[in-house]
Amino acid sequence: MVAESTNSASQSAARKAYQKPTLTKAAELAALTAMPPAPISAADLCWVARAAFGEADIRWMIFRAWLLDDAPAWFRRLYIRHGELVANWLVGRDSARLLVRALMLPAVDGKLRGWQRNTDASGQALVV
Repeated sequence: MVAESTNSASQSAARKAYQKPTLTKAAELAALTAMPPAPISAADLCWVARAAFGEADIRWMIFRAWLLDDAPAWFRRLYIRHGELVANWLVGRDSARLLVRALMLPAVDGKLRGWQRNTDASGQALVV
């Protein structure tokens, strides 16, 4: 029993006091963390819409306008995070492309209707 208490007393005496960690290369790390994240351009954003509609179909650009202007923030974040991976998966999967296109069409149609409401008969934008 005496040996156990002596043993635990020597272990606690051997422990060092906590010292807060410090960065040795603070200048380099500060410069690195101060850099803003690389922006994603709007042209690079619509991977899935381009894969679903095709590069030559203007509907992918209309979907991009909906995504940037009208989409819920949670959907926009999800699309930015996983869109490129999903678009790569869609390549060569025609039935999946048709399904994704069908899911995107309500957003495209809604964006077109919104644009039509904001123009007069001559096609000029109305000032709101």
